[in-house]
Amino acid sequence: MDAIRKKRIEAEIIRTLGTVFVSGKVKDPGIGMVSLHRAELAEDLSVVKIWVTSYIEEREKGKFLTSLKRASGFLQHILAKELKLRQTPRIVFKWDDNYIKSLEVNALIDELAPKVKDEPIDE
Repeated sequence: MDAIRKKRIEAEIIRTLGTVFVSGKVKDPGIGMVSLHRAELAEDLSVVKIWVTSYIEEREKGKFLTSLKRASGFLQHILAKELKLRQTPRIVFKWDDNYIKSLEVNALIDELAPKVKDEPIDE
């Protein structure tokens, strides 16, 4: 598959699912607020992995991913209607640990920035 077409489909999947979550069409109370970070489409379009996070406690992560898995059939149906592909990819949700780590690193940088700014530069 052409890399540009693949990226376009991945972006459209994120946009479509984001719209579905924001509009409240997913009624599962175990889902709540979802942040979609990136999508990775298989070369044969059979599976799309979507990395997600949410503002939940660590112990609730399993329930959250289980709720997303339950909703994946409904979400795949919406993708089929919107994308009009020959084969609609099966949706697999993954927790995005890298995004959480990047937030922690950014918080550390923000914490250290005022200290570094006040220190004189050695020449």
